[in-house]
Amino acid sequence: MNMDFRSHLARQVGFLERSCEAYDNGAMDEAIRMATVLRVLIHDTNASTSLLNHLGATGIKLLSTTDGATPNTVMFFGLGTMQFSPQGARYFPGLDFGPIKKYMPVSDWWEQIVFVIDPQTQLSRRRIILSAANQDGGAHVDAKLSREYEALSSDGAIGHFVYGVGADAAQVPITDAHLVAIRQMAHEVLHSPELRTFL
Repeated sequence: MNMDFRSHLARQVGFLERSCEAYDNGAMDEAIRMATVLRVLIHDTNASTSLLNHLGATGIKLLSTTDGATPNTVMFFGLGTMQFSPQGARYFPGLDFGPIKKYMPVSDWWEQIVFVIDPQTQLSRRRIILSAANQDGGAHVDAKLSREYEALSSDGAIGHFVYGVGADAAQVPITDAHLVAIRQMAHEVLHSPELRTFL
């Protein structure tokens, strides 16, 4: 039977869109399902072929909303947005909020370093997506997460919001940085015009 890979792409994009809608309505753990879709779209192994590969689309460019880290970067949080207001502070996926919008070949997008928690803890999109899908419940649950992904998903991994001053100051850890990152990646993929040409 010949597979209709364009129909499969449309199905996966639909999954991604519905998970994004659920995330935006408060179900942040939908990001784990987004990771599984992104793995299906992009990740090739000796045992499995990505949907983009099946479509002959590995040469397309995907939207990136971050410049990424450099080899000398010691700290970098590239796929989330901080917002401070009288109502409080939050860390969230900026979607189109940020100033950076550029298009990168799929392989470069996949391997771009988007978080540096410390010089020994650097995460690419690939590392985050595969850890979420293969270890954190997207398609499989492992007894132990990768060190880098566990660091990113830990409360306070990318810092704390501080309320008040002096002895009365309260520190609130920033949480769910990994989920924020995956939601932003989903936005990037869904807003990549060259991918849309295959639908």
